[in-house]
Formats: sequence, C-alpha cells, structure tokens
Amino acid sequence: MHNVLSSEVFPDLRLPVAGERIELVADVAVHSHAFFEIAVVVAGRGTHVSAGGEVQLAPDSVVVIRPGEWHGYVDCQGMVVRNAYLGPDVFGLLSGALIPADTGMRPAPHPAVQHAMRLLESDLAAPWTLEQLGAAVNLAPGYLIRLFGTSVGMSPMAYLNRVRAERAAGLLIETELPISTIGALVGWHDPSHATRRFRSTFGLSPSRYRSAFRP
Repeated sequence: MHNVLSSEVFPDLRLPVAGERIELVADVAVHSHAFFEIAVVVAGRGTHVSAGGEVQLAPDSVVVIRPGEWHGYVDCQGMVVRNAYLGPDVFGLLSGALIPADTGMRPAPHPAVQHAMRLLESDLAAPWTLEQLGAAVNLAPGYLIRLFGTSVGMSPMAYLNRVRAERAAGLLIETELPISTIGALVGWHDPSHATRRFRSTFGLSPSRYRSAFRP
C-alpha cells in the first residue's frame, strides 16, 4: 500500500495546509497518509472504501480521513472532489506564532535538498548521519543545513524524524505489528527513543495513537 508523504502534498512544511480539485476518471487504489484529508464531492457519484467499509458518495457528500487511515475510491462516475489536506500539527501552527510574516509563495526546494529528501525517504531504517547525507549529495553538512532551513524550515535530521514518524503512523494503523518492530522498521531501534520521537510529532504515544485512530 502506498503511503503518501507530507513532502508530496505540502509546498511548505512549516504550514502544512493544501488543497486541490480532482476529477476521478478511474478507481483510486487504497493508500494512506499521515495527515488529515477532507474530501467534498461536488459532482458525480462513486464509492469510498476504507477500513470502516464502503460508503456511496453523491454531490455534497463529505469524507474525513484521519492520519494513518487507508482509503480509496471505486466505481467512480464523473466524480469530482475538492480535497483539503491538513497536517497533524496544523492547528497549533494556525495560532500564528510560527507563520512567517510574508505571504508570498516560496520557491521549490533546492535540487540538492530534493535529492536528500528522496534519499532519506527511500531508506528510513538506515542509520543516517548528517555527514553521510551531505556526502551523498556532494554538499558540506553546514551548507546542507542552511539549504534545508531555507527550503523546508527544518534541519535534515528533523525532516528525517518527521518522515519516520509519518511512516510509523501508517504502520500503526495498517498493521498489527508490535510498536517495537515498527520503530525498528523506520530506523528507531530503541523503543523508548521511538516513543519520544513519535510523541514529539503527533503529541501522542504510539499506543495511544493506534487506539485513537484505528477504526
């Protein structure tokens, strides 16, 4: 099952809010993501599939997907939806304390930053260090940190921890795997360290997250 990462959806991870209008001309395979999705059907019909079962959709139907929950669409007949995506920490960000004063669109991340992000996402279990990542993209660690700060709003290692937490959230919802196993799969081999890192991203321990969001 594909797990959609925040970096694929949010232009600026410092303010994880995005939206789009989608015309569903074919079935959408089941997938998961570690952010909220609110889908409003504006035209056509179809069937929403999730762990909670199948729901028939028509104009004005609203679907709310929680972080880590899998879903998809089948039997789409001219269905058009408007999606809103909200990061799990967006409500705190919207307080204004962390929103930059300027309102202009930021440029896409530097190519080296994009390369580094893809490397981290492709092998979360690897024991990444800043030096190894810098060498992989042919940049000095200090310069890579500055590029990440400008483009993403966080350091490379902070980004790695965020993506690890998002992948762990999906596994907590989608599987019955023990929390310690999930931690190891995303590169957190010490269970207590995994719990601290996960809690720092979602505000809940892995066990509470699983019980709260799993259908």
